[in-house]
Amino acid sequence: MIDTNYLASYDACSRWCPPVVKTKMIIPQPSTPTIVTKIQLLRQREVAARYRVWAILDALPLSADAKTWLAPRILREAMVAQQKAAQSARAVFQGQAVQPTTAHSTTQIRRKTLMVDALIEPRLAGHITSAVLIVSILLFGQTLVNKSGLEYGAGFSRSASSAEMTLPIDAPLPQVSSDSELTVPHMVTPLPNALPPFLFYHRIRSLDTLGTIAAEYQMNPQVLFWANGLQNGRVFIVGSTLRIPRMPGVSHTIAEGETIQSIATQYNSSPDAITLFRANRVTRDEDLVVDREVFIPFAVPAYPDATINKYGSAEGVAGMEAIETVTVLEDETNLRGGPGRAYDKIGTLALGQRLIPIGRYGSWIKLEYAPGELGWVKGSLLGMSDGLIEGLPSINNVPYPPPRWVWPTTGQLTSGFGWRSNPFYSFHNGIDFANKAGTGIYAARYGRVFEGGWCSGYGWCVKIDHGNGVQSVYGHMLKKPPVRPGDVVDMGDFIGLMGSSYDAAGGGYSTGVHLHFTIKVGGKAVDPMKYLP
Repeated sequence: MIDTNYLASYDACSRWCPPVVKTKMIIPQPSTPTIVTKIQLLRQREVAARYRVWAILDALPLSADAKTWLAPRILREAMVAQQKAAQSARAVFQGQAVQPTTAHSTTQIRRKTLMVDALIEPRLAGHITSAVLIVSILLFGQTLVNKSGLEYGAGFSRSASSAEMTLPIDAPLPQVSSDSELTVPHMVTPLPNALPPFLFYHRIRSLDTLGTIAAEYQMNPQVLFWANGLQNGRVFIVGSTLRIPRMPGVSHTIAEGETIQSIATQYNSSPDAITLFRANRVTRDEDLVVDREVFIPFAVPAYPDATINKYGSAEGVAGMEAIETVTVLEDETNLRGGPGRAYDKIGTLALGQRLIPIGRYGSWIKLEYAPGELGWVKGSLLGMSDGLIEGLPSINNVPYPPPRWVWPTTGQLTSGFGWRSNPFYSFHNGIDFANKAGTGIYAARYGRVFEGGWCSGYGWCVKIDHGNGVQSVYGHMLKKPPVRPGDVVDMGDFIGLMGSSYDAAGGGYSTGVHLHFTIKVGGKAVDPMKYLP
């Protein structure tokens, strides 16, 4: 006799076990054919039929949306059929009556048998009927998807039942070698139209945390962290979306020179885990495409040290709160290519426009103003709290500003660069601008103040270091300037007032209200007119 416990184990495994385990279970055959034998064979054929259905679904020329919509529903119907078959099998073992099928008269059965035999072989008729039924269901599902206008991955609800949330597995199609054994082929060519690693997308809401979202989808916060690239500094922002993977894993963007082997080693995985995951569509031998994304299933590393240091512990990372977007406070706000007026203006922003903050550098905020498009705005022009600003990551690797200059003041150019004879013959190492006392003076370029106050020869003055050996000098100011050594100034920032002060002890003099402006490169004075616009 067959061990009933073993058969019950097979029944449970046929519903829940991975294919590798399931297909290795062999049920021994009794020496004498009985009803148990028939039930047993029907159960095996049912399991094989389930895999055939998935093979047909993958091979049919339907869109990914249609397959995604149909997949859980077909599994649900198959599950119901399995449960009924299992209940009938258990009823036989326990000596209970099995629900009989609808009775037909002997004459009716004979008449139907003659009609079928006359037209087509019964076994072939069964295959044709099954095929027609499956195709009809698929076409009906495709019609529903087209009519409903489902977007990719949007047809699933977080409140769906467990049956609707069932997903197809990436497993090869088992082949029936006999009536009592199922085997898995050694090599199987990946089928087209494989399901992507992400089937659900969660729009981050106010007060969401990484942990609450993970709990909503019944997964570890660490899985969400790596699957969405949060280790790369991506901001956890209200209104953006998180990808919900259908299994644990890491999403990796291919860099120049990487191989399948190097990527697998990086995540302590194996090359087969990457190549056999059909949605990646890569092989060991092919050249990888830079910036393409691959998914490494079941590779979930520990949190990076920088993340642990920021949040204190792994539990602290789960408490990562969603960041609110920021609003533009003034119409036609300048958007620049870097943190300062020394950078080119790349556009303007409208009043009330909402932006995603990425990071900060000083008082400037880096923003995403369009998908994939980044720019910088002065923080005082954005509606954001001090706490929000402090919560943004600091950005230190900003590019050096382009070599652009602006006029340091307004007025009349009264003396040029070079040798001059008025008021006496001497070399003039800058240019002079004349205007009324109190006219504003501005930084001609982005830089850091290295001297501000009373200067030898110049009187009240400001000296700015622009990097790479370039400096500028602003002399003969009206009074003590408002900037101090160490202050960072942007191009166009106010730094003083025009006057006529000078230090006679240092060899300086002034014949009237004016600004003396000098540019030095490598310690040597150069003609400012070659730099000013």
